[in-house]
Amino acid sequence: MSTPRTSIVMPVYNTAARVVGAIRSVLAQTDPDFELLVMIDGSPDESSAVVADFVAAEGDERIRVFDNPRNQGVSAVRNQALDAARGRWISFIDSDDRYRPNFLSTLHAFAEAHEADVVACGHTLVHATGENRDRFRTPAGVYTGEQAVLGLLADRFTPYVWDKLVRASLLDDVRFPEDIHRAEDAVTCMAAYARARRAVVVATSLYEYTVDPGSLTWGKVTPVEQSDRLMDHLRQAAGKTVTTPSGRRAYDVSWVLTYLNNAQQALFSGREEGAGVIRACRRRIEWAQVLRAMRARPVFGAAGFLLKTSPALYRTLYGAYVKRSYGL
Repeated sequence: MSTPRTSIVMPVYNTAARVVGAIRSVLAQTDPDFELLVMIDGSPDESSAVVADFVAAEGDERIRVFDNPRNQGVSAVRNQALDAARGRWISFIDSDDRYRPNFLSTLHAFAEAHEADVVACGHTLVHATGENRDRFRTPAGVYTGEQAVLGLLADRFTPYVWDKLVRASLLDDVRFPEDIHRAEDAVTCMAAYARARRAVVVATSLYEYTVDPGSLTWGKVTPVEQSDRLMDHLRQAAGKTVTTPSGRRAYDVSWVLTYLNNAQQALFSGREEGAGVIRACRRRIEWAQVLRAMRARPVFGAAGFLLKTSPALYRTLYGAYVKRSYGL
């Protein structure tokens, strides 16, 4: 059984119209030493048939298809892929997005040059109108694993798995949490950074992220208890770093941001349970945390203050931010 350089994990759910484009972007990589694990998650559309037809016509043995008849959730099928992966490195791609052709070759080059365990890149927001916009969150450079943990907690590093290349050994005993359904990527990124010696951020956009305006309306409202579990997962994944003074400050920032995000769903959902979720999120954020977040990340501290004092004004200002950030 061969050992590919990289195992690429692609969950598939309800993306029959785009999944072939995502697969083609992987096959077009200038670094051909990979396996692609296509994880069909009981998709209700024609994704399974579309993938099967494409794979049969392509005849590329690097593609491995796992056609799960029952929907299990993105974390479950990603975990299934990690169990089956043979590569020395792991990367991820969503089935409605695309890699740039040099995604793998560029990230591997930086990993080798800096003896890094995790490499992250920028991404491009691709709108249905054809308008594109590059987005970068972290200054390019080389970081220690601890610096990356602190940066992720303080929202200075991206919490996504699809913009990263990760040494597979970092994930040997790490799996995506299946008891939460929002921000589960962040937990896995946190665990990888906590185990990494070095992490590199590349100042190049190598990933095309499809912006779906419908996903920004937050039709579903995450129960606050899931945010509680998320914070527990993050604390455990971050390890001893959160016991240091800088770690505790960064964790406070993450705490405030988590319940802000939860409240944002409720503010925009229009669902009956929204008011109760907002009240619970306001209670979860303590004034002492707001003050500490204000010192570390003033914008989040100010947002926490506004949510606790005037949810209606917060909704207005955050709505303007969403429109500006995503070009909607």
